[in-house]
Amino acid sequence: GGGPLLNNYALTLLVLFFLQTRSPPVLPTVARLRDLAGDEDRAVVGGWDCSFPRDVASLEPSANAESPCECWGGYGGVPGVPALPSSLAPAGSLLADFFHVFGDFDFAGQVISLREGQALPLPPPEAGEGLKLGPLNLQDPFELSHNVAANVNEKTASRFGRCCRDAAKYCRSLQYRRKSSKGRAWGLTRLFQPGAVEPGAAGAGAFLISIPLDAAGGSQQLCREPGGRGPWFWEVCAAIAFVLRDVLKCSCAAGKPARAPSEESGLPGDSELPAGPEEP
Repeated sequence: GGGPLLNNYALTLLVLFFLQTRSPPVLPTVARLRDLAGDEDRAVVGGWDCSFPRDVASLEPSANAESPCECWGGYGGVPGVPALPSSLAPAGSLLADFFHVFGDFDFAGQVISLREGQALPLPPPEAGEGLKLGPLNLQDPFELSHNVAANVNEKTASRFGRCCRDAAKYCRSLQYRRKSSKGRAWGLTRLFQPGAVEPGAAGAGAFLISIPLDAAGGSQQLCREPGGRGPWFWEVCAAIAFVLRDVLKCSCAAGKPARAPSEESGLPGDSELPAGPEEP
């Protein structure tokens, strides 16, 4: 499995659902596609109706004229999601609206349905008993008993909402709409840099991790320090702990103290990360 993270399929469905719920809609619901399907388009897979028209000419063109990034319109369109105050509304593009909608979305209290193009109460109709509910409920548009985000845990769902709120706030800022006069990243470039718009990040460089390894030192520098526990050693441990805890979202706990470097290997014997001073 892919762990407790949203996979590409789930993220794609979130984008499609958002486009279904615009006013007017950018995309039709899956139920509407089923109704437009002709006899030659009928398909049943595993007992589920997967019919939709193969000829896109049979689809009505969308009347939505919003721009993905440059049209500063209003928010709204998803039932249950409040519109932004008028003082904040001018900076609304489809991209900014996407972050606003899912930043305040009640993922655990309802089910996102692309079949109906709306959020349904728990449990949704026609899903059967197989739909596994959790912190983020995203129903497959064809196999209605499948929650494609069933692997997502509460921590990941909470962080996704927080990141969306931070990104929505950034999309309303001058850094997003104006090119930096100092040559710094701005607009979409800065938005998609890891950690660049999260609280406490001063810029793209805030995500850089410095590990003090020089070309000549290598592991020998660790062995030259008394007991292998000098400042250099703890700096490396702090960097590794940061990657495990804050980047990979692993649960880190202090392990057994590392043995002193052996004569044969010249490296600490235990593989666990030893307890040490807290990084600043």
